[in-house]
Parts: sequence; structure tokens; C-alpha cells
Amino acid sequence: MTEPLIHDRQRQNSGVAEKLTLVSSVIGTAAALAWVLWFSHYGFDFTDESFYLVWMANPFNYSVSATQFGFVYHPLYEWLGGSIAALRQANMLITFGLAWGLCNAFLKTVFQTQALETAPRLAVGAALATSALAFLATWLPTPSYNSLALQALLIAGTGVLLAEKTLSGVSIAGWLLIGVGGWLAFMAKPTTAAALGVGVGVYLLLTGKFNIRLLALALGVAAGLLVLSAVAMDGAVPAFVARLKGGVEAGNALGGGHTLSQLLRLDDFQLGEKMRLYLMAGAVVFASAAFFAQAQTRGPVVLAALLAAFMMVLELAMVGGLIRQPLRTGAFQGLLIWAVPFAGIAVGLLLSRLELVSRLTRAQWALALLFLAFPHIFAFGTNNNYWTSGANAGIFWVLAGLALLGPVASGGRFSAVLLPLGMAAQLTTVALIFTGMNAPYRQPQPLRDNHHPKDIGRPGSTVLLSEGFARYVSEAVAVANGAGFSKGTPMIDLTGQSPGVLYAMGASNIGQAWTIGGYPGSNALATAMLGKVSCDELARAWVLAEPEGPRKLSADVLLAFGADLPVDFEAAGTFQTPVGAGGYNEVRSQQLLKPVRSVENAAQACADTRTIH
Repeated sequence: MTEPLIHDRQRQNSGVAEKLTLVSSVIGTAAALAWVLWFSHYGFDFTDESFYLVWMANPFNYSVSATQFGFVYHPLYEWLGGSIAALRQANMLITFGLAWGLCNAFLKTVFQTQALETAPRLAVGAALATSALAFLATWLPTPSYNSLALQALLIAGTGVLLAEKTLSGVSIAGWLLIGVGGWLAFMAKPTTAAALGVGVGVYLLLTGKFNIRLLALALGVAAGLLVLSAVAMDGAVPAFVARLKGGVEAGNALGGGHTLSQLLRLDDFQLGEKMRLYLMAGAVVFASAAFFAQAQTRGPVVLAALLAAFMMVLELAMVGGLIRQPLRTGAFQGLLIWAVPFAGIAVGLLLSRLELVSRLTRAQWALALLFLAFPHIFAFGTNNNYWTSGANAGIFWVLAGLALLGPVASGGRFSAVLLPLGMAAQLTTVALIFTGMNAPYRQPQPLRDNHHPKDIGRPGSTVLLSEGFARYVSEAVAVANGAGFSKGTPMIDLTGQSPGVLYAMGASNIGQAWTIGGYPGSNALATAMLGKVSCDELARAWVLAEPEGPRKLSADVLLAFGADLPVDFEAAGTFQTPVGAGGYNEVRSQQLLKPVRSVENAAQACADTRTIH
């Protein structure tokens, strides 16, 4: 066979292998999305996730808040009729859609157009976008301040890629997206918005994209949307400022680690032996698949195709339930996503003959550093470890690593390099979510073992629960209904950990969406927040108590509005908590208490007490 024919045959084999990898990538993306959407009907957390639902359902009930995600998601909540499963699905699809847009802009901007045709670019972008679903790794899929912060960064990141110093339709769109992303980040977490502003500002200066007029446009969009939000939420900007100030004061009073000195810190991380093994093995396999895929000889190309097929089969085995054993590599398991950027950098070094660093432009370095910082920008403001929290935005670590491949993108068949790396991100994300589904946050068993349907909140908002959780909801609702409790009636949660029970009963959580216990300032904060509730509402309030609870609040918080728990309330019924509720295995008794005073007398006692103090 002549040499030209041999080269033609090799190119043909490479093309077939690349198409098979592309098909595998698309199948993996579709399977991952269908999988998480299906499991959106499973599980429920009575603490954090319930707080998200309460906040979305009635955001106008609360005059003090550091995060405004409830207002942003409230229209979605109403549009979907309060369906928990539908809210989760919308959250997943919004996040994936924004991530796909980001990845598509990234691939078009960072790599030359001729390096990626449309079909491979869309397939690679979709595969990479699945890594944005890593926030599901703890299985708190309901819209929250965390998901809003992630979505804000996805929008801002897209804007950063499109924005230029010069005027053009694409550039203006990019600056507008930066403004919208900044506004949403502020609505989610002001701390994230502040860090985002610093990060984007430094990036614009380093890349020479800084344009004072276009920056003013972005800031004007963010400020304008913020003013409109303030008016819609509180009627006027000063009232909105008071809301934010109160939110900061509440965080400080709680003692939960949200002061400025506590936020400005450098957290560390620990990688156990098992974690290091998985990280190293993943990086080697992923890099091998990507490097061999661009080869011109049959053997390496076939090997790359087999490795890609192996990744797809492994992913489908987890999605299909053929694999039951999760990874379980410790608290920093989310950092396994690092295997993908490590693999990308390794491939870049091999393709550039170790000259990758010297060939990188300042713009490529700046983008890589900005995206490297984005997970910490996302986490900034939390009292959790910044590395574990940042892993929820691990898609930016992936893109930071791939941004360093810019110098080698001009070589032939670059899509063959990126497709296996996209599948690697996809596989790693599915493995992380799979682990979360097997040990969902503050739930007693894997999601797949939940077989008991139960409406929570509004009728038709059905989720599948464990037997214990389903019994807990049924008993709590039955006790409330049997005692004559009416939906929408105010209720005070002294358990410190049961906003979901109030939500299931149809109660109006007053004072705070979650009257959280277990912190040094929990009682003081509860007293202060109840002080912002009208006496008329407090006069009608019922109480949920947990006398032996690990996070219970003192009944003395009721004294602030002239109520004495043993005297002014009577037991309406008792029910038991299930194993796993609130993250505790101990079974405890919770008690529903209803007021015995007339509304008029209770309101007068409240007014008199407030006059004295």
C-alpha cells in the first residue's frame, strides 16, 4: 500500500474514532441530565433545603436578610405551583443551560475557530457543562443562595469572555452580562459580589480590556437592577439598605462565623491516600485518552476510543444503578474534579514539547487565573471550608486548566483532544453526584431506597421519602389538622432545626425563615427577629418545641412579646422525629402547642411588654 493511501486510511480511522467519541459524549450528557432530573423527585432535608423553600415561598414575610435569593426565585416558585421536584428540575436546567452557554463561549473565544467545528464544539461544551451540576454532590438540589451565586458566576464568566475594549454587538453583550452577573451575585451573597468585582477588575486590567465607558455600562446595569429590586422588595432604597444592614447584624449576632475577620481567611485541605490515588489515576487515564486521540496512527487512536468508551460505560453503570458503591474519599471529595484540569495541562505539555508555559499569552494566563479564583469567589462569605464549598463551582477549575491549552489549539484535530477531557469532566461529576445520592445531606439512606410518596407543602408537591421521613411528615400534619391548625397561621419554631416541618404543615414561619438553633447567639437572634413581627401576628402564633432537642431554643424568647410557654400555650399533640432528621440519629419528641389566650389579650400583652422595654 502506498504512503498516501496509508495516510488516508489513518485519517479515516481517526475520523471514525472521533465520531464515536463524540456520540459517546452526547449519550453521556443526555444520560446525566435525565438521571438528575429523574431523581429530583427523591429525598427531602428538613433543615437547609426547607429554609430555601420557606424563603422562596414567602420572601416578603421577612424584613431582614443578607441574601435575597428568595425574591429572585419567588416568581419561579409561584409559576411552578410550589412543586419541589419541578423547582429542582428548573434549577438543574437553568444551571446546565447557563454553563453550556459559558462553555460554548469559552471554546469559541479561547481556541481558534478552525480548531473546533460546530458539532464537536457543542458536544464538548455540553459535556463540560455537566460539571456545573457538581453542586448536587451533597444533594441539596432546591434553588438557594448557593445555586444563585453559581448561576451569577456562569453569567459573569460568559460576559468576561465576550467583553472587549472595542465597541461591537458581542462586546456590549458581554459587558451587559457582567452587569447582570454582578447584580445576581449581590442578590445571592454580597460577599461573592464584592469578590467578583475585584476579580473581574483585575482581569480587565491585565488583559487590556478595560474601557471606562463600557465598565460604566456594566456598573449601571448592575446598579439599575439593584435599585429596581430594592423598590420591588421594600418600596424604597433606604428600606432595602436597612434590610441589608439588619442582615449583617443578624449574622454577627448569631455567632456563626460570618464576621469580616472570619471570612478573610486561608483554609487548607487534606487529601487522603485513597483520594490521592483516585486523583492520580483519573488524571493519567484522562490525559492518555486525550493525548492518544489526536495521534495519526491506528493503535493510539483505537486505545483513545476504548478509553472514551470505558468512561461512558462507567458513567452509564452509575446512572443505571449497576454500580452501588460510591467513592467515599472524605470531606474534600469534590476536589476530584482537579483530575480534569491536571490532565489537560499534562496534554498541553506533551503537545507543546514542554514549551506550554513560555507560549502562553498574558490574556490566557489572566483568564486561567480568574477562573481558578472563581470557586473561591463563589465560596467567599461561607462559614464552611472554602475548598469544600468551592468544589460546587468546580466547573471553573476545569475551564482554568483548559484555558492553558490555547497555545496548542492550532494543531490539527484539536476537537479529538477536547472530547475525552469533556467526557472526563462528565464522568467525574456523575461520580460526585452519585456519592451524594447515596448519602444525601441529613437523610438516612440512599435516594434509590426511598419508596414512600408524600406531598410536602402545596398539594401535588410530591417527593419520595424514606419510611421514617414519610411517617414523620404524616404524623406532624395529622397532629396539626387534628388540633384545628389552619394553613397560613403563624408558628414559632423552638426546635431550632425544623423549618421543613412547619412548611409541611402549611404554617407561616415568622421572625425568620429558619429560626436556627445551636449557635451562641441563636436565642438572642430569635428574640430580636420576633421583635420585628407585629403583635397581631404573634398573638395568633402556635409553637413547635423539642424539649430535649440538641438545637432547641429557650422558651424565654417568648417573654419578649409577653408570652409564657407553660401558661399561655397548651399541648396539641406530640410526634417523634425519625432517624436522620436534622443529621441526628437519636429519636426525639416534638410537641405542637397552640395558644390558649384570646387573640385580643395576647396582642395587648405583647404591646404592653414592648412598651415597657
